[in-house]
Amino acid sequence: MVPEEAKSNPQPTIRDLLWGFAISQAVYVAAKLTIFDFLGDGPKTSGELADSVGAHEPSLRRLLRALTTVNLLIEDNGRFAATPMGEQLRSDHPESWHPFALGVGWPVNWRPWGELEKTILTGKPAFDQVHGISFFEYFGQHSENAAVFNAAMTSLTNVDLRAILATYDFSEFGTIVDVGGGNGALLRGILERYPQAQGVLCDLPSVVANAYAIRNTAVEARCKLVGVDMFQSVSAGGDVYILKQILHDWNDDEAIQILRNCRQVIPAHGKLLHIGEVLKPSNEPDFAKWLDLNMLVLLTGRERTEAEFLELYATAGFRLTRVISTGGPTIVEGIPV
Repeated sequence: MVPEEAKSNPQPTIRDLLWGFAISQAVYVAAKLTIFDFLGDGPKTSGELADSVGAHEPSLRRLLRALTTVNLLIEDNGRFAATPMGEQLRSDHPESWHPFALGVGWPVNWRPWGELEKTILTGKPAFDQVHGISFFEYFGQHSENAAVFNAAMTSLTNVDLRAILATYDFSEFGTIVDVGGGNGALLRGILERYPQAQGVLCDLPSVVANAYAIRNTAVEARCKLVGVDMFQSVSAGGDVYILKQILHDWNDDEAIQILRNCRQVIPAHGKLLHIGEVLKPSNEPDFAKWLDLNMLVLLTGRERTEAEFLELYATAGFRLTRVISTGGPTIVEGIPV
């Protein structure tokens, strides 16, 4: 449905859409300069902030002023303070968006979006054209950039975790396997909530070697770290297999291969959980459709509808049992058949 204000006065809506790139970069720069961290102990003038971050004060003041228009900062008597939404861009916030802001706005991600037209015309990821190699090859060769990407994914998991735990009951599972689980943030959160459970973190050897969300924590003794290529095999012994934000990275054939590897080891009583986005079939607002476009720009994957998940699961030997909205990501539950 078209909003009434858009019908009566479309110009502001179109203008705001066209200037979306500026908002994204403004938030990125503010996050990179840790502006919101410096505001953690109270309001500051642009001069005080400029001294703290080493910025040109008149230019920084203009950036701060612009951010007041998108509910991240407020200005009062020449002093700037973070709004509740802006507070979430502090690096020490428990559900911080700071690493994700860095991952979205940095040139590694930003430059391919500048070549969106080529992707639409050719069907090939702009990332490959800009960087000369594919997305995961790039991060395999650039460890410092891989760290930024992994931190962004971890921050997204930290934001999602509360909704996941509030919605889905993991108490029936003795052993929880997180496939492609990165540094283990999701698995740690589940194990902290369910102290009777054991965990298995599966990812590439180079990834689990740096599983900092698990190492030296209270759950480390209950969590096994397994270096594995999920296209080759998946660790056996789990009662539930979790794939969070995994299948959207891959085309259908690749996604089915991952699912089939899970099917080979999952017990008859086991469950499969895909946690991520499910495209809505209607015209209602749906951020997943923008993430789907992001997959087109960066990778060969895609976001999927419920019907497409149903088909993927069936092809790989699973029956889709439930699609559960958490208020954040959606859980697509399946059982082996």
